[in-house]
Amino acid sequence: MMVIFVSKSEGKSIPVVRRILDSFALRIGTDTWKTVITEEGLATVRTLLRRSATKSTAVSCHWIRSRSRSELVWIVGKRSKFNEEGIVPVHYTSKNIVHSEWENDWQYLSLIKAIAALAALLHDWGKASDLFQHKLKTAGKGKLEADPFRHEWVSCKLLEALVRYTDAYDDDKKWLTALAEGTINTKALAELAGKNMETLGSMPPIASMLAWIILSHHRLPYIDDENDRTGYQSDGVYSFQQMIERIRASWGYSRQQSDEEEGKREKQCFSFQQGLLWDDGLLWQKALKKWAARMLREESVLCTLIREGDLAFRSIVTYARLCLMLSDHYISSLPCEDTGKATYKKKHSWSSVELWANTDRNKGLKQSLEEHVVSVMEQALQIAHQLPNFAARMEKAEDIAFLKKQSPRSFRWQDGAVEKIKQFRQRERGKMAYFIVNMASTGCGKTIANAKLMNAVSEDGKSLRYVLALGLRTLTLQTGDEYRTRIGLDKSELAVMIGSSVIQSLHEQDKMAEEDMSSVGETEALLQEELDYEDTCNAEQTAFLDIFFQHNPQKYKAFLYKPVLTATIDYMMAATETIRGGKYMLPLLRLMSSDLVIDEIDDFDKKDLIAISRLVHLAGMMGRSVAISSATIPPDLAQGMFRAYMRGLACYNQFFTEAKKCGVVLCDEFKTVAGRIAMGDFQAYEAMHGAFVDKRVQHLEKQVIKRKGIIVDIPEAPEGGSRITRFFEAAKKAAVALHDDNYIIDKRTKKRVSFGLIRLANINPCVACSSYLLSSECMLPKGYAIRIMTYHSRQLLIMRHEQEKYLDAVLKRKYDSSVPIDIRDPVIRRHLDSVEEDNVLFIVVATPVEEIGRDHDFDWAVVEPSSYRSFIQLAGRVLRHRMVYADIIKPNIAVMQYNIKALQGKPQAFTKPGYEVKPYHLRSHDLHDIIDEGAFHKKIDAVLRIRKPVMNGTDKKDVSLLIDLEHMTMEDFNSAEPGPQGLSGWIDEYWWLTALPQTFNRFREGQADRKLIGVYRDGKIHFSMYEDGECIDCGDTLHIKQDTIEYGAERIWLPRTYEDALCRRIPEDDDLPEEELLETLSNKYGEITLPVDSGDETWFYDDQFGIFKKMR
Repeated sequence: MMVIFVSKSEGKSIPVVRRILDSFALRIGTDTWKTVITEEGLATVRTLLRRSATKSTAVSCHWIRSRSRSELVWIVGKRSKFNEEGIVPVHYTSKNIVHSEWENDWQYLSLIKAIAALAALLHDWGKASDLFQHKLKTAGKGKLEADPFRHEWVSCKLLEALVRYTDAYDDDKKWLTALAEGTINTKALAELAGKNMETLGSMPPIASMLAWIILSHHRLPYIDDENDRTGYQSDGVYSFQQMIERIRASWGYSRQQSDEEEGKREKQCFSFQQGLLWDDGLLWQKALKKWAARMLREESVLCTLIREGDLAFRSIVTYARLCLMLSDHYISSLPCEDTGKATYKKKHSWSSVELWANTDRNKGLKQSLEEHVVSVMEQALQIAHQLPNFAARMEKAEDIAFLKKQSPRSFRWQDGAVEKIKQFRQRERGKMAYFIVNMASTGCGKTIANAKLMNAVSEDGKSLRYVLALGLRTLTLQTGDEYRTRIGLDKSELAVMIGSSVIQSLHEQDKMAEEDMSSVGETEALLQEELDYEDTCNAEQTAFLDIFFQHNPQKYKAFLYKPVLTATIDYMMAATETIRGGKYMLPLLRLMSSDLVIDEIDDFDKKDLIAISRLVHLAGMMGRSVAISSATIPPDLAQGMFRAYMRGLACYNQFFTEAKKCGVVLCDEFKTVAGRIAMGDFQAYEAMHGAFVDKRVQHLEKQVIKRKGIIVDIPEAPEGGSRITRFFEAAKKAAVALHDDNYIIDKRTKKRVSFGLIRLANINPCVACSSYLLSSECMLPKGYAIRIMTYHSRQLLIMRHEQEKYLDAVLKRKYDSSVPIDIRDPVIRRHLDSVEEDNVLFIVVATPVEEIGRDHDFDWAVVEPSSYRSFIQLAGRVLRHRMVYADIIKPNIAVMQYNIKALQGKPQAFTKPGYEVKPYHLRSHDLHDIIDEGAFHKKIDAVLRIRKPVMNGTDKKDVSLLIDLEHMTMEDFNSAEPGPQGLSGWIDEYWWLTALPQTFNRFREGQADRKLIGVYRDGKIHFSMYEDGECIDCGDTLHIKQDTIEYGAERIWLPRTYEDALCRRIPEDDDLPEEELLETLSNKYGEITLPVDSGDETWFYDDQFGIFKKMR
């Protein structure tokens, strides 16, 4: 490609730009270059320019497409030097825009600084206690014992003592004046602090707010005892003061012990023999006086905000706490020799009193208490000052040619959606934040559509900056690839959160061929996971982040700076779900400047959705746009998420001087509607969504029918027989019957071939079904052969990776099924050429991992029922890509009459996965009774899921229909019930000040896994796990036996062995012995997970099946 570079750089940037471009192109003018270059070379030029860019850099690149046409490829640096086409202006006009500067929009910035400063100066005051000082000085001499009262609680009791000493129970001016004038008696404070140790006494608003920030700077208030916690689950708390009055020391700040020794230690928590720093810490005292005086000037404004319940208060206290915690993390991470230099640079001025704040890595005393709190205060002020500038500093992906091109005919609806948004923006002037619901059907290109939608709603309408949050880890790389290959985002614009460097290593190879850590010397890693990205940060960007993070790792920069971040939603959930520590800080900072897209939002249960609504609310608080995406979004789910978003946006509008209006975009493959919803008008959204769904239903009912369903009866087992075996036998017969009606012809052998899916709800039944189909017990009709592949998540990493790579290749089927197909895959070819039978069924026996995100196209499916949603999602894998021009006649999806839990007699059968969890209970577990069989046989689509039916009763313990169960669950999610157990407790009440909402609805509750490594040594797999950096064999401890398939090896579709998979990864130029290489590679690629609560039952491992338990 021939390109021209034009530079309008200034000052010191001129020689830097010239040096880079002279290395790649011929200079044809003073600051103009021309060359013929490859795409890879051009990407290198751009990376080099970005790394060296400053505020004075401005370079455009134009691709010469023909004699008469050129195309702007990109601009690096100051975009104002060029217009949208990259043309250099020859004349300028200017105008004065009042209040457009970033700092003027933060009307409460001075208030945040004052709060952060005072909180920083007081946050570790409680460390002056005799007990804490003794703990620090003996840190390396034995096991650390937890304090009877944590230092945060002691700090708050000292603040309460100051309030009591100044008789300031309802007037913040009194205690602030005493601090500002220095008229306090520390002996009296020490004596008052030790009274009523378990509770916080009455305090005025500002003191209460500071107490909460101090209390929560390591952990949020939390009730550990389940019985005590349950008493609050429906407790509506509608004011800040009411919430503070409920907090006790037992909410995570004390140890519940009552022996004599513990009583002595409790007293030591409130004994201060070396004083409270006031008389000796002159720099600390000076800072306290200064910021108490500043707070006095802000007192009336802040008190009014708190007392009137102004939504701006939530934003203020969120930012102030963030500043304190970022600063505390920063200062605590400084090497010993650097502390003090960060602020006053007067080491000799620190107090000579032996009061310490923390220890170093070797348990030696590190920072003095005065040095620490004053340094934290200074750094917190720097961070607070830069917060308004944060969003402006972050990168956007611009000049994306793909987003400007017309979509292919089958995806043209995406362009219509973008055009509708453009028209809406022309009508609606002013700042907007958007809530988007993308309900396009499975296979219609929602992933790419989301990128186009976010581009259209960006501030300038032509750039990308957002986080794409996915439900499954394996989908992040898949989506990252799609964004790179189709949209054209490279690694300098797209970061992929991969969770494990091993996964990325495998992926790249195939593409090419709590205790308070500050007191014990450790600082918390805010981001432990790996990212796939290219570092293009320049010196200015690095220096800016150095204000927030001491020697920030490269991945922190990538997480924050890269325009598009693809990650599992778990990483972003930390922004609201973190109860202890500071892992919420990076995702919160990211949300300050990024829009949010949540894919397959309805793949989560009610508890998870309540947790996700907290993240959506936070995005609204940051003024960002949010898109939720799925073909099967129920009305109550969308309405609940909109409520959370709107309440968050209301906080934003109260906090900032220029409010944002709420724009709503609803789109599918048929139509897009866009409108503005007035703040708080939830009924307007409900009406808008309902009208959109009605139109969608009309279109869906006119669609060509591609999927029809039948229910497969499961006969009673003979006496002494297994009903589970009868289930598998019925599934096999259904598979054969579906094959007879849904097959393709192999062009070479003329055999009838089909690719089918048997979906089981859980891993162990999945393996049991596979084992049955492979066994001699499974008799097939004459002329039929089957080939089986087992697919689930509990498989060695390298084995699952190779399996998914293979399936992605063979099941991406876009050919015309009505004519014979030349099947070329060598594995399938070998099977077809070797069998005598004329009918060959290739069957994937899978768990729900197949339902979401996998771009696979099957001919038919047999389904163990879990939910109506699973029917619809799985139906999207049948005839996913192949065009059908007339209604199909015969069914291609068979659903079993009962699921396995029902056959086992479990009272709640449609659960894990499914919605039948307490208190919900279905009247029957027979599918004939709980779905509309006629409608199911006629057509399978999303209508029943996206339109709320008139339900037959509201008794949760006697639900008559499966679809009613799902809508009831979503209705409860969207309810306005008070207390921390529901959505309203977070968005309308003050439970966000505690960890109770996260406790009642923990994200991915009950899904804790233990990571193992399958170490390949001496020709065997040794299951091991790492403890303290050492790999320990745990196969016997966890009762893992290695099993082998005894029957039906010829029926295996894709025979694989762990040894062969590892051998394929051996580098060609490595001369080490093969055994040593295999062991090394297995340590890298042999990751597998087991549930933490796996019990004493025996696990089995097989290369074809992964790890599983045998069904009884």
